[in-house]
Amino acid sequence: MAPTGALAQTLPSGPLSSLGSRQLRIFTWNINGISPFLQPSITNFFKQSSKKRQRSPSPGSAQGQQPSPNLRACLRRWKWPQILCLQEVKIAPADAKTQAAVQQAVKPSVGSVEPGYRAFFSLPRDKFNARGFGGKVYGVCTLVRNDFLDESSDGRESVAAEPVDWDLEGRVLELALPRYRLVVYNVYAVNGTDNPYRDLRTGAIAGTRHDHKRALHTQLRDAAHDYEKRDWTVIIAGDLNIARSAIDGFPGIRLAPSHVANRQDFESKFMASPEAGGLGMIDSFRTLHGQERKYTYRSHGRPWGSSCDRVDLILVSSTLANTQEALFEADIFDEEVERGPSDHLPSYVTVELGKD
Repeated sequence: MAPTGALAQTLPSGPLSSLGSRQLRIFTWNINGISPFLQPSITNFFKQSSKKRQRSPSPGSAQGQQPSPNLRACLRRWKWPQILCLQEVKIAPADAKTQAAVQQAVKPSVGSVEPGYRAFFSLPRDKFNARGFGGKVYGVCTLVRNDFLDESSDGRESVAAEPVDWDLEGRVLELALPRYRLVVYNVYAVNGTDNPYRDLRTGAIAGTRHDHKRALHTQLRDAAHDYEKRDWTVIIAGDLNIARSAIDGFPGIRLAPSHVANRQDFESKFMASPEAGGLGMIDSFRTLHGQERKYTYRSHGRPWGSSCDRVDLILVSSTLANTQEALFEADIFDEEVERGPSDHLPSYVTVELGKD
């Protein structure tokens, strides 16, 4: 545990490399509500820094400028990744207007040579456990670059992106890419609490949110395992609401018995070897950065550096990570200018794709 009043160090990120012809880059970011990213004006969210907050520009940002929360501006600064996984978009399932606004926001302007994107959603459909704020809770959105939406010989998209039938809270979206035998799960995992979890059919209390968190771990593990049995590569990206070890939190990590149990459950199902009942997945950031301390959650309600966690992860199948040079780069944009209107920081991975 850090001394009282201590602040976590901020480690700048290196520049993004240009994507190679056989590379895939995936960004993930819990944006804590998509509305600010759809505004035509950015001045309300990124004001000029005071002298106290001035710092070197983050990767992709111009000297002396604050990054924009506009979706296309983010994609441009990040050199047009093929996939962007957004969590906690907070769109009601019946809100077709906002969903259309997202689709419009990621289109290039008329005459532009910049790439366009398509948005896919998983939004809450659970009438007992996702009722607050008129349904504007949770929700994930995956943006896929148009040229990555491969077409089959009959002109139909061969990419499949859809919610999973075992999640009704809008927490998981599965993106299957048959061309590469690759599946990407965009996940906003349950934040374990003692609050009640209700049965989907009856609404009766069926346990706690801790119980639901562990059940979601099992369902995601099993779904990923089904793909791996068919020789597909699995990538799980998102806010997994788990700080894996002491170096992933500042001044410390949650050590109440339920949180310890949640952490052990996560490790046993995703990180343990297949022989021990897990998937044997690779934590991309930790694999490439060793014991380096960077964080993906820094609360707006506290001074920068006083309370931090690395809870947003990008996990990759061990078969991919063990392939020579397949895990090319991974990092976290753990700088105050990158947080924007969210309380999380974006992170990414770049991998080498196999042959078609």
